[in-house]
Amino acid sequence: MKRILLAAASGLLYALSFPLYSLFPLAWVWAVPLFLLMENACGLEIFLSGVISGMVAWAGIVYWVAYVMNEYGGMTLLPAAFLLLLLITCLSLFFGFFALLSSRLLRTKGAFLFIPGLWALMELVRSYVPFSGFPWALLGYSQQPWTAFIQAAEFGGVYLVGAVIMMGNVAVYELARKKTLVPVTITALLALSLVLWGSWRMNGFAAGPGTVRAAVAQASIPQDRKWSPGMVDPTIDIYSRLTREAAARGARIVVWPEASCPFFLMLQWPYSGRIISLSSSTEARLIVGSPAYENGVYLNRMWMLEKGKIAGSYDKVHLVPFGEYLPLADLIRPIFSGLTEEVGDFAPLKGKPSPIEDAGIMICFEVIFPDLARELSLKGATYLVNSSNDAWFKTWSTPEQHLEMSCFRAVENRRWLLSSTNHGYSAIIGPDGRIVRQVGLLKEGWAMADIAPLRELSFYTRFGPLIPAIWAGISLIAALTAYRRKC
Repeated sequence: MKRILLAAASGLLYALSFPLYSLFPLAWVWAVPLFLLMENACGLEIFLSGVISGMVAWAGIVYWVAYVMNEYGGMTLLPAAFLLLLLITCLSLFFGFFALLSSRLLRTKGAFLFIPGLWALMELVRSYVPFSGFPWALLGYSQQPWTAFIQAAEFGGVYLVGAVIMMGNVAVYELARKKTLVPVTITALLALSLVLWGSWRMNGFAAGPGTVRAAVAQASIPQDRKWSPGMVDPTIDIYSRLTREAAARGARIVVWPEASCPFFLMLQWPYSGRIISLSSSTEARLIVGSPAYENGVYLNRMWMLEKGKIAGSYDKVHLVPFGEYLPLADLIRPIFSGLTEEVGDFAPLKGKPSPIEDAGIMICFEVIFPDLARELSLKGATYLVNSSNDAWFKTWSTPEQHLEMSCFRAVENRRWLLSSTNHGYSAIIGPDGRIVRQVGLLKEGWAMADIAPLRELSFYTRFGPLIPAIWAGISLIAALTAYRRKC
C-alpha cells in the first residue's frame, strides 16, 4: 500500500504542475516519491509503480478527453471513459519504462546526470509514437510561467528544459537520502545560469524597424451551434466586424481560428465572396480556416487571402486520432461500428508542410509537435501561426495547456507566434515566449501587436533536439550497462 501511495503522490505532483493549477515548482520534486519507492524494489514492482504514477498524472491532465467524446463524439459515458482509460494506460507505460531504466542508475554516483537523459529519451519517443505521437504535457511545459528559465529551449527545445527539471528531481532525492550537496549545488548553479542568461536574452526581441501590425480574432461561438446552417451568416458577420475593427487600427495581418468559416470556401461562393472581398477592402492579409473537399477526401485547411485573391493554403498534417480520423480503421470499425460513427474522416496533407508566403501555419494540436514548427521555420517562415477551435473544451484546462505549449514553439524557433482560437485563449506571443496580448476565455474580441518577421535561425531550429538526444543516448548506454548486474 505504501508503494501505491508514493506512486500516486508522484503522479499527483506531476499533474498539479500543469493547468488548471499550474503549481509549476512541484515539477522539480514530482519524481522524488517515485525514487523513494524504488529503493527496495525490483523489476516488475518498479515498472508497475511507474505506471501507477503515470495513470494518476494523466488522469489529472487529460480527463477532458472523455467529456469531449461524450459531449460531441456521440459516445455514451461508459465507452468514452473506457477510451480515456486506454489512452491514460498507453501514456503511463512511458512512466513505467522510465522508472525501470532509472532504478539501477539511482544507486550510482552519476544518477543526477544520467537519469535526466533517460527522461529526455522517454519524451522524445512519445513525440513520435504511438501513431504520429502525443507530446502533450511534456515536463518542460510546466515551466511556461517562468519565462527566464524556458529560454533554454532555444538550445534543446522543451526536451532540454524537461531534462534540467529532472536533474533537479534527482538532486533533491539525493540530498534527502544520501545527504550529499554536490548534485543539488550543480543543478542550482546550472538553473541559475540559465535564468540569468535567459533574463538577458529576453531583452533582444523588441519590435523595431520592419515590423507589421498583426491581430488575432476570436468569436467565441459555442461548439454545439458552430456548424448550424443558420450560423453561417452570423459567423461571417462577427469575424468581418472584428477584422474591420483591427484593420482600422492598422492591422495588416489578421488570423481567424480553425474552421472559422463553417462552409467549403471554394465550393460555396456567396459566402466565399464575402471573405475575399473583405481581404481587399481592409487591405489586410487574412488567414482563415475552412474545410476542403478534394478528390473524394476531406481536408482541415487554412487559407491565406490577400488583396482579394487566394495566396495559398495549408492542410493539416497531424490529425487528431479518434477525432479527425480513426487509426486502424479497417480493424476497428467492424468491431466498434456503433462507437465510431462520429469519428471524422479527414485526410492529412500529402507531402511536406511548407509556409504560405512567410507564415508557418499549424492547425489546432499541431502546435504541440516541436518538429513541425521547426520545419516551417527552416523553410522560411518568419512568423508562426496556430489556429485552433478550443470550443470543444469549454472551461476545462485544455485551452491553458494549449497556450503554454504554443509559447515553447515561439522560444524554440525565436519567432513571433499568432494564436487564434474560437473559444480562447487567443494570443500574440513574442519570440521570448511572453504573451504580449491576449483575448480571454469565452470572450469575443481581437488582440493586436506589432510583430517583427525574423529570419535568423536558432540553435534548435538548425539542429533540432541534438543536445537532449545525445544526453539520452549516453544515459541509455549507462542504464543498460548498470542492468548487467542482477537485481
